[in-house]
Formats: sequence, structure tokens, C-alpha cells
Amino acid sequence: MTSPGSTVADLALATGLQIATAPTTWDAVVTSVIDADRAEEMLSLDGALVLASWQPTRPNGPLPDLPSLLEPLIRKHPAGIVVTPSRQVNAPRQAVSRAEQARVCLIWNTDHAVATDLVGTLARLVAKTQTPPAQSPARSAVLDVLHRADDLDEMLQAMGQALRATVRLSESHSSAATEHAEEFALSGITGTLPALEITRADPLRADEAAMVEGLLAVIRLHKKLRDSHVDDHALESARNLKNILSEDLTQREASLRRSRRLSLFPRHPVVFLVLEPFGVSVDISGLHDLCTALAPVASRFDPAAITIVNEGALVVVITSSTDLDTLARSLYRGVQVPLAVGVSDPVDDPRSYPEAFRQAARAVAVGRRVGAINRVTRYRDLGVLGLLYQLPEHARRNFVNETLGSVADETPDGLDQRRILQVLRSTDCNIAESARELFVHPNTLRSRIAKIETVTGKFMNEPDRRLTIFTALSMFSLDSNVEGD
Repeated sequence: MTSPGSTVADLALATGLQIATAPTTWDAVVTSVIDADRAEEMLSLDGALVLASWQPTRPNGPLPDLPSLLEPLIRKHPAGIVVTPSRQVNAPRQAVSRAEQARVCLIWNTDHAVATDLVGTLARLVAKTQTPPAQSPARSAVLDVLHRADDLDEMLQAMGQALRATVRLSESHSSAATEHAEEFALSGITGTLPALEITRADPLRADEAAMVEGLLAVIRLHKKLRDSHVDDHALESARNLKNILSEDLTQREASLRRSRRLSLFPRHPVVFLVLEPFGVSVDISGLHDLCTALAPVASRFDPAAITIVNEGALVVVITSSTDLDTLARSLYRGVQVPLAVGVSDPVDDPRSYPEAFRQAARAVAVGRRVGAINRVTRYRDLGVLGLLYQLPEHARRNFVNETLGSVADETPDGLDQRRILQVLRSTDCNIAESARELFVHPNTLRSRIAKIETVTGKFMNEPDRRLTIFTALSMFSLDSNVEGD
């Protein structure tokens, strides 16, 4: 009744079972017939026809979610799955769609009399016509891959050669548009990261996917061992970094000697980032939660990155070649609170780490003051603000009040006058250019400047007075944008 190398369609026709999926799933050759309970223990179901029953968890209760029930089987790519429901129901559309997507034939059996010895019946039909399956190139390459299993990079390279694809471990979801990228989660949960990513022009065949599934256990072991080593190294680096940044000079020197002996820190230039939540109150426990959430993000940009909590702030040490704006955007997406980020100048010696940390801390403090929310404030770009910030706040406020007077008031006139001063500063007091930026006539701007000069004194033709006024304007920006005020 069946031809050599029985397909799923042949077996369904021979037993009177109903196929629920599209014809593209019917031509898979069946080499074995097993029960769903046994299938759970197997790494691959290539060529298998799996028989599963769909029953409620309690008598007369509702039927469980079938797609979730079948997903562990579908991921192992069997030739087909025969489902026997406990009562007369049609195949759920979601289950049919998922099976078609995976090119797994879903067969529906509502005849419980037939189900009694269905495994035996199908197995006998398969045994009569079964011929030794041709060995695919991917399957014959398994031994070659395993011969290189002691080195993860070589193993991935060998897999790539066998599959004619690019094979790598991925920490982020692929966005490839022109090639077919498939991800095999190392956790065993579909869609989670990290994953083994295989990219090539066409999808994997069933036997190739089965080969990959069979090798995942070795890859998981490699990843676990490597992460364990990285965790130990990162813990030691973080501990030494906190000691180096401390005010205890004896402890600092001891940690410096230890870090040099163990080569805990990179030899290439690094920058310090100090991150602080903006406009929200976060206690030390919350900072440690932020550290846990953002450390993997930094590690994706630089595997040697160090992330710690120090002096009430989150500190990241990362290679200076990192695209900091891209990193910052990734950090912002990783948490639910706005952040202020300060960045130091590059340093390449652990003895310079304390000064780099102070630079980043000063940059983030100034960034908070001027309202740099979810933006990077670089120490090298602070200019005069970095110097003014070191003055006592009461001294800054007194100087602003004495120099700007009512221009520093929180009134519509004060706001407009400060905006005019800011534009004048950016154009080096060029009337025509400032008028264009403010969208006013030059004569109108001159009259407004004259009004400001009645408060501040003449400055347009007085360079020293102009410097004093613009310095007071910078001081005002430091003390007028503090979050919560």
C-alpha cells in the first residue's frame, strides 16, 4: 500500500488519518514511529512520526493550549505529529500555523478505535518499506565537528564549513534583511539570548537543523565554562577597581601592584563613564539593580568592560575606541529611568584611574546641572563650566545676582533676555546673525539689547564686561536646571 521510503502522506492515506497542514509538509519521509513520551528524551526527531494525545489535565476540564504542548516536539523537527484529541474538536489554527511554519506535518486523528494500536500499525507500515536513508553532507560532517570540540571557535568554524554558512554566538537578535538567519537558543527557550546564530541564503534542512540541535549541548558546556572564567575575572577586576578608586592610599597601592601582577586591567586606553539616574531617587539597592541590568550591555561593546557601583554612582570602564553615543543609547534602552552620563578623557595606566573617575564624576554633575538628560557629557567639552562648577554654589549665585540682576529672574522678560544673551554669545555679538536666529529685525534686537544694558551695564563694545556677563550666564545654567527645582 505504501511505496519505498513512505512519506507522511502515504501513511495517512494507508490509515485513514486526516492531514491538517498544507501539502508542502506532506512529502517528509518517515523512518520511525514513536510515542510523544519517548520523544521528549531524544535530542532529534529527524524522520520520526510522533504520536501525541491531547487530553485535559482534569476530568471534563478544558483542553490545554495545544501549540505550547507541541512546541518542544516541533523544535526537534519530526517528519510529522499525529494528535489524538480526547473529544471531537478541530485542529486549532495556531497549532496548524506553527507546524506549517516549521514544515512539520500535523495529522489529526479523531477515531479512538484506530488510536488503540496506531503506533504498532504505523511502525509495521514503515518497516515494510523502509530503506537506509542517504547520508547528507551535514550528517557526515558531525564527526569532523566533534573532533574539534575542544576549541569552541574551531568547532563553530567547522560547523560553518559543514553548513556552508556563517556560524557565531550571538548576544543580540539578528537584523539581517537579505540572508536567512536562524537562532538556536542556548537556554533551550526559543527567542532568548545568547543564541547560536546561523546565517546563509537559504533555510536549514531538517537533517541540518537536527545536527545543530545535537551539537548544542557541547556549545552550552563551552559557554558555561567560559562565562565562569569571565565571571571570576570580572569579580576580581571589580574588587580591585573599587580599591584603586578609594581614598585609602595604602589599599590603593596594594591593589595597583596586584592588578599589574595579575594583568586585571586592559593595556589599551580606556575611558570612565559615570551614570546617575536623572530626576528620580534611587537608593544603593536600586543602583546595584541598575548595575546588574547595564553590565551585560557594556560587555556587548567591550567584553573586558568593568561595571561597578562606587560612591553612589554607577561606574563603567570601557575601551576608549567604543562608540560612546551608540553605547549610551543602548544603556538608556536597558533601563526604565532617564540617565545622565559623564565621560572622562582616555587613560592607559591604572594609576590614572582615580583622576579619570573624578573627571567623569565632574562631567556627569555638570550634565545634570545643565539638563543633559540621556546625553553624554564629555569632560573635555566642559570648558569653563568645569571650572565654575568647582566654586561654592552660594558664590556662584551671588555673582549671578550681582551681574545679571533682574535678567536672572524667573519671569517672561528674564527668560527672553537670557535667550538673547545666549544667542549673542554663540554669534560673538554679531547683530545681523543674532537677529536671524531670533527671527526679529536687527533694530528690534538693538532695542532689546539696550533694555538689557540698563540692568547689566554696557557690554556690546566692552570686551571685559561682556566676558563677565557671559560667565554669569554660564553660572546661571549650572544652578537653574537642577532636577526637582
